Amino acid sequence: MSNAQKRLITTGYAGLPFGDVSQCEAGSVGVLGVPSEVDSGPRSGASLAPDALRKMTQRLGTGLPVNGRDLGNLDLTGDWSDVLMQLVTQLADRDIVPIVLGGGSDVALAVLGALPDRPVVAAMPLAWRDLTERPANTIWVGLNGGQPADVWDQISQRTMDWRTARQLDEGHVHFSDMPERALLWIDISVVDLGHAAGAVGLNPGGMKPETLASVIGAMSCRWQAIVITGLAPALDTRGMSELAAIETLNAALHNG
Repeated sequence: MSNAQKRLITTGYAGLPFGDVSQCEAGSVGVLGVPSEVDSGPRSGASLAPDALRKMTQRLGTGLPVNGRDLGNLDLTGDWSDVLMQLVTQLADRDIVPIVLGGGSDVALAVLGALPDRPVVAAMPLAWRDLTERPANTIWVGLNGGQPADVWDQISQRTMDWRTARQLDEGHVHFSDMPERALLWIDISVVDLGHAAGAVGLNPGGMKPETLASVIGAMSCRWQAIVITGLAPALDTRGMSELAAIETLNAALHNG
């Protein structure tokens, strides 16, 4: 890690160890918080998510994955997106799985931009144009019917695999061709608002938390990076949204 990168990282919260990339071992994970905020809309507070997720792991008595190290939170002054991309690349090159806790969607786009040739599994209600314009190596989990027609056209033209939240809740979980290795992007807005109120996006009719964890846990991919976005903890006083995120993360790591 360069001196410039070190200056942009602040110490991990909640008693978790603060580490350097050089202290992460091959085959382990590196947890990095990126507390960016959503740039529009009435439901804000995504910048609180990394700390809230860490605290939830303590409440559960599990801690963040023991096979890894918490690298702290990225300081969002300066060109943090470029620094994040460099850190993700460094971790991946060392065979360390970056677990990036956002933050707004710009966090995930930087992670995916650092590893542009890797397949992506995207758990989110609405498809992002950045992904629909990719080659046909994206699997969509939990889409709703709110996509514009041109987005569906892009997904169809690239023969991307997808399942709606309703299909997944009804047990239609088979995907035709799962990659051996992939990146995982979980946007908590994919969860139904009635089950997890602390999401940036409003998504009535979204997935049940247990379905999300089950579907991701059943995937045989070896995750090369995991990024969580779209969580707004202050909107969910019971912490059910953080719980859904941590349970899904643990399910993903079970196979990874």
